[in-house]
Amino acid sequence: MPGGRWSHAYEERYRAARARGEPSPFDDPAPAPPTPPPPPGERTAVTHCWVLTPRDGPRPGLLLAWRREDGGWLGRVAYVLLDPAGRPVLVDSWVPAAVLRPGARPA
Repeated sequence: MPGGRWSHAYEERYRAARARGEPSPFDDPAPAPPTPPPPPGERTAVTHCWVLTPRDGPRPGLLLAWRREDGGWLGRVAYVLLDPAGRPVLVDSWVPAAVLRPGARPA
C-alpha cells in the first residue's frame, strides 16, 4: 500500500532501529568467520558408514573424520542408538576403524 498507514508505521520502525545502530534486514549478511583447519593428524571425511555395535549390531552412521593414533586409525562417527526405554540417543564418538564398514548396506 504505497503511502498507506502500514508503510508509514514500518518506515518509522525502520528509521528508529537504524538510529539505534541495529542492522537493516535488507543489508547483506556478514560473511561467516573462517572455519579453522582440522587438528594435525586428523582428516575430514563425511560419508555414510555402518558402525558395528556389540549390543545393537550394525547401525547406520555418518563418518565425519579420520585420525591416526598409536593403536591405528580411528573414525569419528555420529550414529543413533536406542536407550533402554526405546528412545533414540545420538552418539558422536571416535571408534576403531575395525568397527566401521563402508556405506550402502550393512556388513
